[in-house]
Parts: sequence; structure tokens; C-alpha cells
Amino acid sequence: MIKNYFKTAWRNLVRNKVFSLITISGLAIGTASFILISLYVINELSYDRFHSKAQHIFRINTTSTTAGMSTDVATSHSPLAKALMVKYPEVVAATRLLSIGSLRVGLEKENEHYSEDKMLFADSNFFDVFSFKLLKGNPKTALVNPRSLVLTETIAKKYFGDQDPMGRQVAVEDDTVSYLITGVVADVPANSHIQFHMLGSLSTNTQWNDNRWIPGPYVHTYVVLRNNANVKALESKMREIVYKYLAPEIEYYSGLTMANWEKAGSSTGYYLIPLKDIHLRSTSSDELQPVGNTSYIYIFTLIALIILFIAIFNFINMATARSALRAKEVGVRKVIGSSRGRLISQFLCESLLVSIFATIIAGILVTLLRPSFEGLVGKRIDFGVTSGYGGFLLLSGLAIIVGVLAGCYPAFVLSAFQPVKVLKGVFSKGGSSRWLRNFLVVAQFTASIIIIIGTIIVYKQLHFMLTKNLGFNKEQVLVIRRPDVLNGSLNAFKNGLVTNPDIRSVARSNTIPGKPYPRRSYRRKGETESFLMEFNHVGYEYQKTMDLKMLSGRFFSKEHGLDSQAVVINETAAKLLGFDDPIGKQLTTPWHKGELMTIIGVVKDFNIESLRKKIELVALELIPEDENMDGYITVRVNAGADIRKTVKYIEETWSRHSNGKLFESFFFDDDYESLYKSEFTAGKVLVVFAGLSIFIACLGLVGLLAFTASVRKKEIGIRKVLGAGIGKLINLLSADVVKLIVIATLVAWPLAYLGTQYWLRNFVDRIAIDPWTYLFAPMSVALICAVAISFQVVKAALANPVKSLRTE
Repeated sequence: MIKNYFKTAWRNLVRNKVFSLITISGLAIGTASFILISLYVINELSYDRFHSKAQHIFRINTTSTTAGMSTDVATSHSPLAKALMVKYPEVVAATRLLSIGSLRVGLEKENEHYSEDKMLFADSNFFDVFSFKLLKGNPKTALVNPRSLVLTETIAKKYFGDQDPMGRQVAVEDDTVSYLITGVVADVPANSHIQFHMLGSLSTNTQWNDNRWIPGPYVHTYVVLRNNANVKALESKMREIVYKYLAPEIEYYSGLTMANWEKAGSSTGYYLIPLKDIHLRSTSSDELQPVGNTSYIYIFTLIALIILFIAIFNFINMATARSALRAKEVGVRKVIGSSRGRLISQFLCESLLVSIFATIIAGILVTLLRPSFEGLVGKRIDFGVTSGYGGFLLLSGLAIIVGVLAGCYPAFVLSAFQPVKVLKGVFSKGGSSRWLRNFLVVAQFTASIIIIIGTIIVYKQLHFMLTKNLGFNKEQVLVIRRPDVLNGSLNAFKNGLVTNPDIRSVARSNTIPGKPYPRRSYRRKGETESFLMEFNHVGYEYQKTMDLKMLSGRFFSKEHGLDSQAVVINETAAKLLGFDDPIGKQLTTPWHKGELMTIIGVVKDFNIESLRKKIELVALELIPEDENMDGYITVRVNAGADIRKTVKYIEETWSRHSNGKLFESFFFDDDYESLYKSEFTAGKVLVVFAGLSIFIACLGLVGLLAFTASVRKKEIGIRKVLGAGIGKLINLLSADVVKLIVIATLVAWPLAYLGTQYWLRNFVDRIAIDPWTYLFAPMSVALICAVAISFQVVKAALANPVKSLRTE
């Protein structure tokens, strides 16, 4: 019986080639889009869940408040891990990770230097806590000894080929002591927030393991809790650590007792965040990797469902529209004894056959488009939908679900026809089927309008972020990493650059906008209230190089010998400090052991982070000329200069002064724009899949119009004989469509407004809603529909009316 169902279904598909092609194409594209987006969403939701202890692993974050300003960082004090293990029995294990900003590790291979920037330092029990697979070496001892190094499989193969790297010595750049390779770990999965190419032992440097709490290295601390541990209770108990260990340090550096420090509006503490929540739910700074955004998960999930249901709606539309043509078939089948249940089975088999073909094509499309999709979202996604039993079962299940969803309503409608009325020709083409078709078309148009509006607003916000005056000029700036490797040749290198007429200025700095800023607390002279500020050490030429605008006072100058005890602040800091005229006023900070710092200038506010965050208080101090500090060298190239030639000159100058050290640079504007990586990804995904959703909707509309034109060809023929022109025929076929577009627009506008406002709330600075955006979307849909209608009308108009009347 089932064989006969599928045989009959196959014959119907072959007999109605246009209907079959439109339906299968729409379902295939919709299903492929759904699969791709779903895999991306699943990948985002699966972060860090591959660890065997993931349920019990938490990271300890640090919160602090100073002068009403709150901070939340993903790091904590280095001695905290040991204190937790000693004090609280619910903590089974604690391990630390250290990421050293711009540290670059150069490995020697046949007298060539290479650079690897993904190096972390970890405690010896790292592999006990996390389930990274060690291919070579002992996980218990691989990171015990100082100067131990574990490489990933790819890096080991890169430097040693097929040779065994175990026990080999690796010279780390600028280090007189070599590291010993003690392990090889499988490449880190893409869905891990801990990413590394090399893993060094945290016991290498005693500074990272002493008992200093403030100031001291800040590390990422992870703990494994017992099964029945109460997380909230543990967080409360960790206040004891603050009062026992941090209070003496705070009193030493601030001169205030813990009680007075808290009375002044300051506080600090710890909280735990589950490992599985870090990627999507963390709002902390100093993350090891850029985190995801739950808003985009919701948006992408919605888009995937919209596209799939648009394709399903096309199938339902076409099937119900063709119900009149199959009415007699149903009547004959019922007369000869077919039950309604068998008819439902027959039509569901047809739907399943269409869905199976569409899903097979979708699987092929997903496999072919995988590299392009990974490039679109900017990350590797591990999947194989056309290989393995898992992929086969998923595709089979999807085909069945889509087939049942798409064929259920048409099957029940067609099987309900009464044979007596149908065979007498009393069957009505209107009724509930027409209302359903109109509802589905409105749903398709509504979805398309919402997606168009969302895409436009996302791209307008991105354009706004990239073109907004940030308070500095990010164009024509080359940034050089690791100036500390120049040692005593730094000034000679800078002097060599400024002799080039294509270079405007050169400056040093500890950090740059878009990179993490350390924080320091400052107090007004003679007062106890502290203000936490984003801090940066900068050179004399920094204001000129970054094109910062001075609002009052001056910037650091070699002509003023006391500028080592001076500070430049931004206008936000000037306002919150409460100075009417801040120039000449004095501040003090624990890092200067109480020495007074004189405010010599106020710069216009500039964004050191993305526009998602408000502008904070910023303090700039002069970088010590004789101190070999890590950080960056920024080089402003004159507008109109030959960039390639200038960069080559900079690299050659570096080679003359760096004693063969690796030259590493990037353009500042490219790096700063990476702050909006998630927005760019969302924008590209929206554009691509918005286009696909509109294409699928139009594909169904073309099929529906083609069927309508074929059903009404006798009417069209009569109107042509009576003198009707193309304009009147267009009005005939477009009247209903225009009404549906108007209804869809009225439904789409409030939904689009709510959705875009939900997304825009992520940004402190955002665009204003433009009414033209809301008008453009329905006009675009109307234009596409007009093209589809015109095509059908021209086709009908060119047909011989005599032939259509005779054959009808």
C-alpha cells in the first residue's frame, strides 16, 4: 500500500513539473538555510560543554566599586585559588590561567623566527580540571616544573614536522632560558572560550606565585565544586577572604581602614559564573576570548524559523491553490471505496516525497556552502550533515517533520471533499482555503518586511559606529607591537622614523583604544574619596599621533621637566572630579606612594572601547623615557603617502635597530573595527538570509500567480477579446496582492520597531529611527511583487485568446 502511495505521488510530481520545481526549490533553500543557522546556534550554545566536569566548574570574577563607578572583570587576585582550597571544603580543585597581553613567543627553526600569540600559562593541575586531550606527555606532571611547555598538535607539527617534539628545547624570544616541551595536546575545539597554541607552566615566574594581593598579577581562576555545593553560600563566605587578605593591602596603599574605605563608597568582592555561561552570558571585561551575545542567538534562531516556515507556507499555498484541480480525483477515489484515512496518507506521502527530495538537496547545499558560511560567521563550525549516522538521522527527522508540517493541512482539506458535489461540479474554489492562502501570504510578506527593516537598521548602526567622531583619528596609523625588545635602541628607532617625510609623528604608549586599559584610583588633594580611572602611560607625541583634541591646558612636553609628576585627564573625569577649572589642581594615587600629581591638561572625551559602552574617566601619565616598558609604538603616516613603501621603510628601520627581533604590526583602524565583530557578523548573516527569505517568498508568489493566471485564463481571454489592455490585466491580478502587502506592512511595522529597539539598546550611542527605513521595506516587497505580476500578465497577454477560450 505504501509503495503504491509513493508511486502515485511520484507520478503527480512528474506530471506537474513547474509546481514540483518551485516547491522543491523553495523547501531545499529554506531547509539548507535553517540547517546552517541552526548549526551556528548549536555551536554557540555548546561552548565549553565538552569538559567532563563542566557542570561543576566555575570561574571567579571580581567586582569593585569606587566613587560610585562599578567594574566587573573576569580575573581575580593570584593568591585567591590557594586560599579557597585551604579555607572551603566545597572547593575540590582550583586552577589558574594567565594571559600576558601582547607577549609574543618567537621560536627558532633553521635560523628563522616565528611568532605565536596564543600563549597561556597554567597551573600544574590544569589538565585535571579541564578535559583537553593530551596526546603526548603525562597530564599530572606536564606543567609541574618551571619552563615547561605544552604545544598543540598543529603547532608541534608546524615546528617539528613528523619528529617527536617531546624533550626538545625551545628558545623563547628575549629569554636566556629555554623551555622544555613536556606535552602535546589535541587542537583546542572551536567551541572553547580557552584558546591557546602553547601552554606554559605558571610556576615559571615567582612573581606569578607570590602571596601579594594588591598590586599583583590578576589571573583567571577556575574552581571545581562538589556536587552538592551551594554557590550562593560560597559567594557569601568569600567576603571573609576580602576582609582577611585584601583589607591590609587596601589600608597600606590607600591609607584608609577597610571600614573608612567602604564608607567612602568603595567596595570589592567575588562571584562565581558557571563555565557553560561564560561565552554567552558574561558581561565582564578582561575575557580570554571575545564573548558571544544572546541577542544574536535569538535573532538567528528567529531568522532560521522564518525562512523554514516561509518555504513551508509556499508548499501549503501551492497545494491548497491546486485543490480545485484535484477535487475530481478525490471524488473518484472516494466513489471506488477509498477512505478518508487512505486519502490523507496518500497526500502526506506526496508531501514527504517532496520534503525528502528537498532535504537531500539541502544536505548537499550545506556541505558545499560550509566554507562560505564559516567565512560569513567568522568561525570554524564542526559538523558533517552528509556523513555519519548522526547526520543521516538528523536529516531524516527534519525531512519527516517538514513533510508533515507542509502536507498536513492540504491533506485534510483535500480528503474532506464530498464526492457527490465534486462530481456534479458544485465544488467551490473559495472558502477557507482562500483565507488560509491569504493568511500565509501575509505572514510571508510580514517576515520579509521585518527582515529588510532589521537589515537596514543593523547596517546603519554599523556605519554610524565606523564613521562617528571617536575623539581621535584612527586612519593612517600603524601600530607596532613589543617596543621593549628594542631595549636601548628605542629612541634611535623613533628618530629614524621621523626623518621620513611620509611619517608625521611617532609615539609610545602602554595601551591603545580598543585594547584593555589598566585602572588606577585617584583622589583629590586632601580628600578621601577615590575615583577609579582608565589609565595609560603615553609618550610626548601621543596627543599629536592620535590627534586628540585639547580642551584646556596642554599635553606633556620635553620643555617642562616636571611633567613626570603631571597628569592629563579627559573631560568626563574633569566633570566628575568636580573641578570648575581643573588645570593646576592636584591628585594623589597609591601607585605614586602619595606623591601629588598636577593636572596640566584636559582632552576631549574619546572612546577607548566600543560604542556599546559609555565613556569612562581617563587619566594619562607620561611614560618614563628610560624605562623599557611593554606596549605599543603608534606611527601616523601622512595622508597621500604610499602606504606599502612607508611600511617597508618602517620594517627596514626596525631591522637595523632590533637585532633581528620579529617585526609585528597592524593598522589601527582594522584592529579597532574588530570590536564590532559580532555586529558585522550579524549584519552579513542578516543580508544573506534576508535575501534568501525574500527569494523564497517571491518564488512561492510567482508559483501562486502562475497558477492563478492558468485558472483564470478563460476570464483573461474574454477580457482581451472585449478590449482589455495590459494595464487592466495587471490591476486584475494585483488588486488582492496589494491589499495583502498593506496588511503585512501594518503588522510588520510594530514588530520590527520592537525588535530593532531591543537590539539597539546594546549601544550607548545609537542611531535615530528613520521613517524612510520603514517605508522602503514594503515598497521593496511591492516592487518585487509588481515584477512577478507583470511577468505573468505579459505572458497571459501574449497568449492567443481564441486558443485559451477553445481549450477551456
